Amino acid sequence: MADQKRPKTPSKRDNDDGADIDDNEEQARIGARLKEAREFVGLLQEDVASALGIPRASVSALESGKRRVTGLEVRRLARIYRKPVGWLLGDEDIELTDAEPLFRAAESLSARDRDQVLRFAEFLAAAGKPAASGRAAAKPPRPPSSAADGGDETGT
Repeated sequence: MADQKRPKTPSKRDNDDGADIDDNEEQARIGARLKEAREFVGLLQEDVASALGIPRASVSALESGKRRVTGLEVRRLARIYRKPVGWLLGDEDIELTDAEPLFRAAESLSARDRDQVLRFAEFLAAAGKPAASGRAAAKPPRPPSSAADGGDETGT
């Protein structure tokens, strides 16, 4: 009878608020954070799997909470997603800004292309500003044209 196996029950532990948290529930929360971080930086599960050296199905299992993430994987994922380990584990709150994916996308551009992106961003920022009170609304500045667009430096 000593060899009988007991049914596996989810273990529980106290969180910082003193409430019981089911390990499965905590794993699901971590998985949701992993998925959020991956999607935020614009990576596919295949990209992450390749970087970690694991099958794509394992990344899916991590994100759904069906597979536990190891300490080494958390560290590597934090580097890939450029987020603190504590945030991935739900211990830290940081605000994800919309500018991060834009920055990452611009990193791989040439200096000339980054300059174009910057000018276009400045154009959009200026176009979104409300007109000063008491004056007629001015037209937003035009983005710079290139010879390929048929324009020239004078804007004509």
